[in-house]
Amino acid sequence: MVAPPTLAPAAQTDPAAERFPEGRSAARPRAAQATFAARVARFRAAEGGMAAVEFALILPSLLLIMFASIQIVAYIDATRKVELVAHSISQMISQATPPPNTTVAAVNATDLHFSFDATLVLFPYVMKDAKRRGVAWWQTISINYAAIQFRAKNAACQNSTSTSGDLSSCYDANVVWTTTGTQQPAGGDNYRPCDTAQMPANDDAPPSRATLPRSAYGPGSLVAIDVVFDFEPTFGSGFVPPIRIARSAYVLPRYASLVNFDTANNDGIATRCTGF
Repeated sequence: MVAPPTLAPAAQTDPAAERFPEGRSAARPRAAQATFAARVARFRAAEGGMAAVEFALILPSLLLIMFASIQIVAYIDATRKVELVAHSISQMISQATPPPNTTVAAVNATDLHFSFDATLVLFPYVMKDAKRRGVAWWQTISINYAAIQFRAKNAACQNSTSTSGDLSSCYDANVVWTTTGTQQPAGGDNYRPCDTAQMPANDDAPPSRATLPRSAYGPGSLVAIDVVFDFEPTFGSGFVPPIRIARSAYVLPRYASLVNFDTANNDGIATRCTGF
């Protein structure tokens, strides 16, 4: 008797495989990767926008710092040039030579005009500044000349041989001549007055038309040059007021005991004080 054929067992099926076919399972990582890439791209775009906003916020500050630096450099240069004008003109006037057999030298109106015009070489910025303001260059800077003579107050001072220390209590400082005819654009008169004796001030005190440094007092005389310039910033002049730069130079006459003013052919640039 022949046995009946044996049937093979039915193939077992996985319910999970039926729910997640192979194609769908492979597509999910690719979709997640694409989503991540899209999010990264959006983040980069947002980062670029943030950088643009930050630059827009920082740019005004950067420009302000740059323009302020330019003005600070211009102010420092103007200060040095004002000092150069004062010292150079004082050297010109102090080198006046007296006639033979005399000790008193003299300068005239031509000498003063020549040294005054030398400012264009020493400080050419005044031309550019005057053009910007719409005025002549000599209307932007005040340059004043004066000769000072010291007189002993009493016999003890006159006979003293001391030339060091503070001698302001022993001498009167009288103005011999002064430039009353030069331009005074920087806030009123800056020339030294004739009828008032100069008063002593500390050496580190700001320049003044009514004072002299205490260390300048002593026997003899000196030439005083006072320069005043109002520096106006090129940028922001409507917000920043002009900054005054005032410098003075005090020089002993080099070849004479006194440098006086020759009034011949005077065009009004200077005045000789009474008694000199």
